[in-house]
Amino acid sequence: MDYNFTDIKKKKVINIADGKDLGKITDFIVSYPDGKIKSIIVPGKKNAFFTGCELIINFSCIERIGDDAVLVCLCKEKNECCANDFAE
Repeated sequence: MDYNFTDIKKKKVINIADGKDLGKITDFIVSYPDGKIKSIIVPGKKNAFFTGCELIINFSCIERIGDDAVLVCLCKEKNECCANDFAE
């Protein structure tokens, strides 16, 4: 299935490791000259005192793109892929 940027940025990004909503995709990092998506950028959460920093999520961390959400797998400590932890 093909998606365009407008469709993708409407979807929530959910971390399947802890169930947290990470926000919505704000941008992509694309490799040159291949034109392949390397990473997605999510703004991160904000609170009353601090603005959240951007999360740069490697494309290999994306588990599934669904109708309503993009499911990613990030470990809590380092925001790194934990795809190997959930391998079948």
